[in-house]
Amino acid sequence: MKTFLENYWGRVGLGLRRVRQPEDVKSILNLVQGIEWMVSFKGHAACLITPVAIEVTPNELRATRRKHKIAETEEQCRWTEYHETTPKAQQAEAALQEAISQFGNVLDRFDFFLVLSLIADKLKVKELTTRTPELLAAVLKAQTEKNALKDALSAQEAWFARNEVVKFARNRRYSKSLLNFARAMAGLPEWGWFHSRRTCETIRDKSGSTSPHKVFELLTIIIRKTKPLSLSRVEKRFRAELLRSDADPMLKGYVTPQWDYLEEAIHSCKGKEFKRSDLPFKIMDRFIYHTERGKRTIDIELAKRNELV
Repeated sequence: MKTFLENYWGRVGLGLRRVRQPEDVKSILNLVQGIEWMVSFKGHAACLITPVAIEVTPNELRATRRKHKIAETEEQCRWTEYHETTPKAQQAEAALQEAISQFGNVLDRFDFFLVLSLIADKLKVKELTTRTPELLAAVLKAQTEKNALKDALSAQEAWFARNEVVKFARNRRYSKSLLNFARAMAGLPEWGWFHSRRTCETIRDKSGSTSPHKVFELLTIIIRKTKPLSLSRVEKRFRAELLRSDADPMLKGYVTPQWDYLEEAIHSCKGKEFKRSDLPFKIMDRFIYHTERGKRTIDIELAKRNELV
């Protein structure tokens, strides 16, 4: 979750910090193109972008989870019973057919027919062949009940998780930093935001920041220090920071071939009355757009000629 937020904080961060309705959480996250294919949202975090969400209380959610767990166990039991009974029924039928083939020419005699009837009873052919379709029907019923509960649980967890994000955003105790959002969202929907944040706070994070977030952080620092605020001066100071001899090589390597797109992002914000605190988000949002959009050959060539040097 932290890596995802670092890569797209400029696009979703401002909205998440101001979100007030559970449904808006999904809308904000879906601003990220192809989010449903990203690793973070193929697991438990998929609840944040699931199409269907049903309002639920914590007690109702726990009850649905218990019912779903019971339904899963029931389905497994029915499948086990069915798979154990089916080969027995097939073996019994095969044995009876073999006996019938041996008495094939004298089946019209009552005494031989009686012998076959006794063999069938001994093999429990009727019982097993009747039991098999009954067990299959039980399996299908258990599957239907489990799937219905799975869908209900998915919808309930979706609302619960999004509502927890809203509750964190409205909480005044903790800063609405990227790291705090990552911690608050990491344990959803199994945990609430408070337990998730508190638990994740004890985990030592050894991973460094991603390059997009380094751009965001540097923009934030420069914009905060540039007084009076001028985007032309912000652009010059950003360039100067990257051209320093002690500049972060990873950050410089990331921005250099994409400097043209960062310039475009900064220029697109000129003349607009954004708050100083909002400006890094606005610039990064446009930067992400320019880096991800389809490009013509001329766009690529112009970007190469405008690389940071």
